[in-house]
Amino acid sequence: MKRAVKKTMVGKPRLERIGLIKAVLQGYRIKLDEDLHSFGITTSQLRMLWAVEVNPAASGAEVARSCSVTPQTGQATLAAMEANGWIRRKASEKRGRVLVSEVTASGRKVLARGKQVAEGLDQRLWKGIGERELAVLDEVLRTAVEKLER
Repeated sequence: MKRAVKKTMVGKPRLERIGLIKAVLQGYRIKLDEDLHSFGITTSQLRMLWAVEVNPAASGAEVARSCSVTPQTGQATLAAMEANGWIRRKASEKRGRVLVSEVTASGRKVLARGKQVAEGLDQRLWKGIGERELAVLDEVLRTAVEKLER
C-alpha cells in the first residue's frame, strides 16, 4: 500500500513553519525567564552580559545590535546591569566618547549561574533529538539567517 506523501511548499512562504519557530523562541524565553528569576536576572540581561563578556570593546549600540534589541533598549539594559554591579562602563580608549563595558567579578558569577540554567533548559528542550538532527537543524537555520542578511 502506498502512503500519501505530503507535498512541501519550499518555494512559498510557510507561515506555519515561521509560527513554530516563533513558538519555540517565545516558549524558551518564557521558561528561561522563569528559571532565571531566582537569580535576579532576565533572559535579556543574560544575553547582553554574555555579549559584553565575548566582546568587551564593543559599544553599547554594538552590543544591542548583536542581541537584536534597539540601541535604546540596549542602553537601558546596560545601565541596569551597571547599577547591579555586573558590568563596569568606561570611555573607549580608541573611540573617545563611546562607552565600552566589561564584566565585573559579580557579573561573572551571575553569568556563570545563568549559563548553567540556560544549558539545563537547552538539554531539556532537545532531549530525545539526535546529534545528527540537531546538526542539520543548526545548518538549516544558519543558511536561512544568511539568506535574510543578504
